Amino acid sequence: LAGGPSRAFTQQETTMIEEDFKFLCDLFWSNGDGLPSELIENLSRTVKAILPLLRMNTESLIEQFRQVTMASYGSSDKSRLPLPPTTGQWGPSDPNTLLRVLCHRDDEVAAKFLKRTYNLPK
Repeated sequence: LAGGPSRAFTQQETTMIEEDFKFLCDLFWSNGDGLPSELIENLSRTVKAILPLLRMNTESLIEQFRQVTMASYGSSDKSRLPLPPTTGQWGPSDPNTLLRVLCHRDDEVAAKFLKRTYNLPK
């Protein structure tokens, strides 16, 4: 989600992404010969918290983004939400994380929302 605009994800790809993440964790564990499982668990906690966002339908994701952004920063105009700053604090309740998921969502609803709200290109 922080690697640039070259990749967009569909909601249907979530299962594959989750499986790939599990395989990566298993690779680092290497049947007990790799990193300690506690370390892998601690380091993967953030990703595990964000993966459910990829499963959400776009309309719900937009609504959650609106609510979290309004609660965090307020807004004077319903259609113009403030652009959340990059905090580096990835999480399901971080407005910037939600915005990044929307930016990398490969569907028309997300594209229209981003264009209308932030004048971002498709």
